[in-house]
Amino acid sequence: MKGTGTSAAAIQTIEPSSSRRGGARAAGGRRGRAALRAAAAGMALLALAALVAGCPLCNGTDVACSDGAHISGPIGLASNAAAHIEVRACRNGSCGEATLGSDPGDSRSSPGPTNAATAAIDGGRFSFSLFDDDPTNAQWELSIGFSPDFGKELEDGDVYSISVIDADTQRELVSFERSILYGELQPNGEGPFCTSCNVADIKLPPPAAQ
Repeated sequence: MKGTGTSAAAIQTIEPSSSRRGGARAAGGRRGRAALRAAAAGMALLALAALVAGCPLCNGTDVACSDGAHISGPIGLASNAAAHIEVRACRNGSCGEATLGSDPGDSRSSPGPTNAATAAIDGGRFSFSLFDDDPTNAQWELSIGFSPDFGKELEDGDVYSISVIDADTQRELVSFERSILYGELQPNGEGPFCTSCNVADIKLPPPAAQ
């Protein structure tokens, strides 16, 4: 009887210890699974870092583009004489102004001191340039670009208006207002990781008759 009681006591003493060992093994299993998950997450981060470091994301190319609108065209002033103009450009009623001047021979590749300007407006920035790049065109050409601020999105239906005045005679050369639709530009082709931008390319209407 004493022996039996001793054995029973021994069993009672061992069983909690066995339970603890079993619990330790279970905890070890959880730690193992956690370690595997951490390793997988680390591998994913390394893969992402490799992509950012320069691995091709879209058909092996990486040409960037930017959202925006571009409006351009001749303004009715002869390019063989100096031009001085006042420009007002608006997007959805928010406007920027610039005064530009160019002498014969000025171009975008060799700009003069006064034939380029920028104007900040609510939600973005206009850029202006007056140039003569086309040898077949006898008129000065005006280029106006709009770039949205970071985090600002362009929306179909945006209204752009342009007014161009000859600063020497105060004659209106061009008047333009239009609600526009943007197109999607994908310079690297189509794909889930390919860069895309919303852009609009608009030509100015014919200049007013002299």
